[in-house]
Amino acid sequence: MAGSLLSADRSSTEIIGHRAVRERLAADADSPAGAYLLVGPQGVGKSLVARRFAEQLVCPDRGDHFGECSSCRRVRSGVHPDIVAVNPTERQRIGVGDARQVVTKAARTPVEAARKVFIIDREMTEAAANVLLKTLEETSDTTVFVLVASSAEDLPSTVASRCRTFHLGKVDPAELVEALIRRGMERAEAVAISEVASGRPGMALLLTGQQSSARFRTAWLEAAANLGERDHLGAGEALEMVDEILTHGERMLDHVRPARKATGRQREQAQRETRRQRRLLWVSGLEIMAAWYLDAAVRALGGPPRHLGEGVRRPSVDPARALRSADLILGAGAELAVINLRPRARLAELFCELAEL
Repeated sequence: MAGSLLSADRSSTEIIGHRAVRERLAADADSPAGAYLLVGPQGVGKSLVARRFAEQLVCPDRGDHFGECSSCRRVRSGVHPDIVAVNPTERQRIGVGDARQVVTKAARTPVEAARKVFIIDREMTEAAANVLLKTLEETSDTTVFVLVASSAEDLPSTVASRCRTFHLGKVDPAELVEALIRRGMERAEAVAISEVASGRPGMALLLTGQQSSARFRTAWLEAAANLGERDHLGAGEALEMVDEILTHGERMLDHVRPARKATGRQREQAQRETRRQRRLLWVSGLEIMAAWYLDAAVRALGGPPRHLGEGVRRPSVDPARALRSADLILGAGAELAVINLRPRARLAELFCELAEL
């Protein structure tokens, strides 16, 4: 299976990073388990790895060919009859009705491939998970489930425990930079985008060609420097700071927003992608800010400065305060990544806390 579509050499133009996971999935393709769970931070490429694994599972040659065969081409076009993407358009989560449809389809034999593959890349209600549980426990040799989630804790333990779990972490920045260069990007731009994307290939590709990436990063670093120099911040000032940096993020979302003429499923998908990328930008910005505080702590303790780029202000900050600040920032990022909060209010609250530590 050395030439599989999921191998590192053949997929370098498609999937960035996760070599070990891809190789382990490739090894499973001939005799797969009944259910898989791919977990990791948003934007690292879990969905793409899941789709390529599904592609290999239904390919007659398990992807061991040059170019695209008819099966692989139809998978990538979204028209293969044995790949079922469970993706309700009108709801954010998979409900009981969706789960029952999956159970019904799972009982059917594949149309043309050796197996049918269900990709579940959305959150599900507990009731929906309970409906799927028996099917996951008793999967047939011709059915494979591939679930995608930020964490195994996002699923009921009864479901997660019945899956073979693979963890996909952030991609090494140097690997991400080289992958962007292979796609034709200048090194300086690739480095700037990699720093904003913070190990998330999905975000890096979204930002390709955008001149606002450097300004976005600078805005968050400047906010960190300003807060590091303060001992008090009023709510009004905090909101002004938040509005300024959020504006930089919104400028980077223009090309994923739905077109004016978009309707129905196409519009809903674009809106969902915009919301997802907006949330990723919030988290990325907070990680950039946390890096500034960690650099302040390291320098205060006599260590070498972290690479934050040229022209970054580095006022002196007490190391204990810097570490507490980084902890607060990363905690807020974790909240915004998974909880439906009002970002403007939450960030303003955070900025006030940072100024008064």
